[in-house]
Amino acid sequence: MKKKKFNSGLLQVEFVCPKCGKKLAWALPSSEMNCPKCGTWVNVHNRKVENNLYLPLDDDQMVLFV
Repeated sequence: MKKKKFNSGLLQVEFVCPKCGKKLAWALPSSEMNCPKCGTWVNVHNRKVENNLYLPLDDDQMVLFV
């Protein structure tokens, strides 16, 4: 079984709208996105933090969405 390479430099965070609480996406911390429900712009500084989790870019869970 091959070991998967882990790229520790690129970790994704979950973006949740601070105004309405809608879960938007997992993305790099440098991302910004617009909430389709209320129109609020969400970035890493104003996102609602439910859990302080980080997800590697090459995580097997994300392969399902590619």
